[in-house]
Amino acid sequence: MTSTELPRLERATREHALQFARAQFERGERVDMQTLAAELGVGRTTLYRWFGDREQVISELFAGLTDEIFAEINARPGGGGIEAALDSIRRFMALTSSFEPLRDFAQREPALALRILVASHGLVQQRIRAGVTEALERNLPSRQLPLPPDIIDVLVQVGANLQWTPIVIGDPPEIERALHLGRSVLENHLP
Repeated sequence: MTSTELPRLERATREHALQFARAQFERGERVDMQTLAAELGVGRTTLYRWFGDREQVISELFAGLTDEIFAEINARPGGGGIEAALDSIRRFMALTSSFEPLRDFAQREPALALRILVASHGLVQQRIRAGVTEALERNLPSRQLPLPPDIIDVLVQVGANLQWTPIVIGDPPEIERALHLGRSVLENHLP
């Protein structure tokens, strides 16, 4: 009799949880800790140990999406000045505000959406700040760099608030207004 090797089963990981949560989110389903635990075959305690809470799972999910979108946007050749940098920001805002699962989430769970997407010290804002910084560094002349962190914070906070607050209340995002204000801040700061 020959022995048959049993298939090796992969144990669920934190990364698997994020992948499943993303698939759930992109299907328009509510990201739920109980469902996530059941699908992964782990206890909810494990999920809470990995992430802390549901808000953190969603924050990490959105932060990953932010990184992916900015990686694509910032892969273009740089050097176009303020307008090219603002165009990168415009593309990010347009892509994220037109992403139906994200819009639906913002309207279905407005308080949570605003905490995750607009909180100045949140994970998503950190990633947006990094993407905006890269867009500016790729497009502005080196003599105008580095920009003070406060300038980046103003651009990110104004943009996030003018993008997501209107969406939460059922209005269109004010992307062009955010960019106009961002242009004013940059033009008044840059030599």
